[in-house]
Amino acid sequence: MQSDVIKKNLVLFLLILASVVTMIHYGSRKEGYHVDELYSFGLANSEYLPFMHFGVSGYDVKDWMMEYGAGESLGDLFRNLAKDFQILKDCDFQWRDSAIYRDYVIAQANSSDTLTTTWVPGQDYVDYLTVSDHNTFNYASVYYNQRGDVHPPLFYIFLHTTCSIFQGEFSMWFGIVNNIIFLTLAMLVLYRMVRRSLGGEMTALAVVIAYGFSAGIMTTAVFLRMYALLTLAVLLCTDAHLALAEQDNVLDKKMVRRLMLTVLMGYMTHYYFVLFAMGLALVTGIRMVGRKQWKSLLAYAGTIAGSAAIGLVIWPFSVKHVFGGYRGQQALLSLTGGFSFQLVQLYGRYIFYGVFGGHAWILFEAAALIILGCILLKVRRFPLGKLALITVPVVLYLLVTARIVPYLTDRYLMCLYPFFMIYVVCGFAYLGKRAAGRFDRIPRAVVTFFPLAVGLLLCLANNAFVHTPGYLFPGGQETIPVPDHTVCVYVLPDGDWNESAEETNVLAKCDRVAVCYISNLSVLEGTYTYTPGETVMIVVQDGLDVEETEAAVRDVLGIQDLPETDRGRGTANTKIYLGSGE
Repeated sequence: MQSDVIKKNLVLFLLILASVVTMIHYGSRKEGYHVDELYSFGLANSEYLPFMHFGVSGYDVKDWMMEYGAGESLGDLFRNLAKDFQILKDCDFQWRDSAIYRDYVIAQANSSDTLTTTWVPGQDYVDYLTVSDHNTFNYASVYYNQRGDVHPPLFYIFLHTTCSIFQGEFSMWFGIVNNIIFLTLAMLVLYRMVRRSLGGEMTALAVVIAYGFSAGIMTTAVFLRMYALLTLAVLLCTDAHLALAEQDNVLDKKMVRRLMLTVLMGYMTHYYFVLFAMGLALVTGIRMVGRKQWKSLLAYAGTIAGSAAIGLVIWPFSVKHVFGGYRGQQALLSLTGGFSFQLVQLYGRYIFYGVFGGHAWILFEAAALIILGCILLKVRRFPLGKLALITVPVVLYLLVTARIVPYLTDRYLMCLYPFFMIYVVCGFAYLGKRAAGRFDRIPRAVVTFFPLAVGLLLCLANNAFVHTPGYLFPGGQETIPVPDHTVCVYVLPDGDWNESAEETNVLAKCDRVAVCYISNLSVLEGTYTYTPGETVMIVVQDGLDVEETEAAVRDVLGIQDLPETDRGRGTANTKIYLGSGE
């Protein structure tokens, strides 16, 4: 018996290890970043500066935090709290009349994005992306930065922790390794959940094979955002609800803690998790009402309400983000709009690519075969409770997010990829078991290994080596040459989106940087003298005439005769390199 357990665990270990090696392989092929991936590092690591700003100096949020907030140590925090209390007491606790509020307004104004007025050292971009030696494990800064963003802070806390170990260093591997850890844990939870609740040992291994080598999981691993962590949170919460169903909806202390922790984890990772949790709560509540388990219903409702209350105490800014932030208001307006089948259809395409290699027929034919098999075998009893727990939340999540997402992209579907593997593999496994019970002539080995064969077929249809994962960005920012002693002028069209953030890691390699709107170039006049050996990199954002903009920059900097040495394309710009070659 013990040797069988060791063998099963060894097989699982080897499968997950092979999946991790494949993730590392694709991580090594990543050459660029979506702008949000660079924001991940900035929001996690920049000291009280959510977004890079240009040209404003003076008393800023960092100074305010040193004077009134967390400071640099626990001692600073308690001293500042005592001082803040005395300041508020002196003004009868009128917050807006206090020096704390007055200085905060000044600090906020000095930390906002403005037109460039000076050159910015390239080191400022390094400090934005990395953890400096005096900013290690500064979770107050992470908390503050996310207050100004549109997401909860848990993912950024993990990323900041990793980056704090490697002070002053920027590497995509800090994010990829975190994602690999989250997805490794997700596969373990997936295996446990399927083995215990949905199909047994072989079915669980088959689901891990199908998901663990899919293009979907590889894309999730190399995309440096919170969606690997969200996948883990969704699976943990689903597993907890399935376990609750299996113990007849009895909430003991262990189950209460488990539910509260998983709900808090999801809430602190991404607000869309709440949609999935609502689906789980809906199914669980209906089951309890149907069985007249009123005591369990009250205990469950209290647990979920308690989780929400604790979450709001820890992170109250969700209210502002959802109902007052630009993303939240956009989502609410979209939700009140009409239903669009085209949006759902586009979502479907992402699902089919991420899970079934773009072969929509795999899902439809699998569903048709499972339904036909159940009809032929005259299956009258289904595990409806478990089926509802793994389908209703997914359907609710899909229908609502298809309406409210700011842009349709596969990132919002990554947390659902494991469930589509479950539907196909577990569906055929269930069919095989029912067939074995009806026909004695079917060998037991066939029934045992049938779901494993289905998982292997899914893996062959959608493994990452057949369908290349996304977010690798070949020829991206990591490949852009930045010679030593480079100064950069990044020129933006008036009124356009400032896309220099997409080049943050490139600008961090420059000695000095000026980010200017085309109408504001004159502020650089007389501020630059060319030094032999320097390279001047002019970055012209799309939407401007490249030749006219280059000429304007040459005139302002007084380098009309400096020869061009190279030219290339960036993410949404053209880069022109000037230098004497000396």
